[in-house]
Amino acid sequence: MAALKKHGRIQAALMQFSYEHRKLDGHLKKIHKNAGELAKMLDSLDRKNADKSEK
Repeated sequence: MAALKKHGRIQAALMQFSYEHRKLDGHLKKIHKNAGELAKMLDSLDRKNADKSEK
């Protein structure tokens, strides 16, 4: 009987963790997308500055 109680506690803890971090994956995807866009923008600025310095 004690094993069932222990399993219930573990399952409850996992469910609570899942509930609290449900939207974490979506937030990380948005951060990854924004970081990619920022990297592209910085690369384009770098190229513009390199072209200006060569002239």
